[in-house]
Amino acid sequence: MKRLKITALLLGGLLFLSGCAAETNAPAEPLGDLTAVEMAEKLNLGWNLGNSFDAYSSGRADETAWGNPETTAALLNAVKAAGFDTIRIPVSYLGRTGDAPDYAIETAWLDRIQEVVDAAMEAGLYAIINIHHDGNNDTANGAWIDCTAEDQTPVQEKLGKLWEQIAERFRDYDERLIFESMNEIHDGTYQPPRGADGQRFYDNINALNQVFVDTVRASGGNNADRWLLVPGYNTNIDYTIAGFVLPQDSAESRLMVSVHFYDPYQYALEENFNTSVWGSAAQGNCGWGNEDYVDAQFEKLETVYVENGIPVIIGEYGAINKHQDEYRNYYMEYVTKSACEHSLVPVYWDNGYNGDFGFALFDRATGDVLHQDMLDAMNRASSGKDYTVKVP
Repeated sequence: MKRLKITALLLGGLLFLSGCAAETNAPAEPLGDLTAVEMAEKLNLGWNLGNSFDAYSSGRADETAWGNPETTAALLNAVKAAGFDTIRIPVSYLGRTGDAPDYAIETAWLDRIQEVVDAAMEAGLYAIINIHHDGNNDTANGAWIDCTAEDQTPVQEKLGKLWEQIAERFRDYDERLIFESMNEIHDGTYQPPRGADGQRFYDNINALNQVFVDTVRASGGNNADRWLLVPGYNTNIDYTIAGFVLPQDSAESRLMVSVHFYDPYQYALEENFNTSVWGSAAQGNCGWGNEDYVDAQFEKLETVYVENGIPVIIGEYGAINKHQDEYRNYYMEYVTKSACEHSLVPVYWDNGYNGDFGFALFDRATGDVLHQDMLDAMNRASSGKDYTVKVP
């Protein structure tokens, strides 16, 4: 997900996580034998620690570069207490690796990631970690995961080397930790890939996912059977279904598909107040993206993947704050409920910013819930109860 600018530096009085991550008590239990359906039920409802470890400045990833404070154990406990069972921790490695051929990740950076993963598990959360903004087309800041390059060898080699190191660090963690290969890889246009180049872009992303799976499995330990999450083109639902190929895997039924959902764009992401309401009754859907569209998109995912034993995680979804809370709550409840009814795992995108066009659900400094009505709506939607979402 693209960042939304944060202009105010968030300050907080909570104690920061401290200590050397390499010395923490990593879980060492063997993986369980949960089925795809059972695993999805465990993950239930998720939340993104967005614009923290994926943030960067002057080509270097930095946890506080975009205005969020350092992540605290108190925040992660608050996320769990609010009803979330899963946390997605987007991570960028821009400026944090050495040169080829080893691409050694800075020990302190990997230590800090491990520290937060440990705190998330201590809070009782499942955790997803990925390689995030390294593929966001921002080449000026060192982005390198490029599906358009004619020569994919350097990209594949670097992706493999990074995942080799990440996998080694977390090889003994149990099934509560999930690896996600990449994030929103595309050609920079956000349009559907077309023609010969389009097929090549699809093929390149599929090949990168295969490198990821092969590298993680080869690291042994619990990684031999760990649940792995792989995206299609730009994590777009339709583009994924059109060109995604599930990687070959030495583990049986341990792959998940990653998609994102921010539709309709004019309501969920466009940074103006032109479309501030949502739903067919409100005629605020720009002619598309209403309730029927949500259901139809999620039904596609259920039919193509879930019914074939492949869990689907909506790794990011949400709507920016346009100060029309009634409609935003309705959107979040409807989309969350539809996702759960189609056996998908919805993971809310939170960027820590609560002003105009922000996504923040929590105050990162205090752990306080900023939009309780929206949180209540999401929890109702993920409860499994049979009810009709009330139209504003």
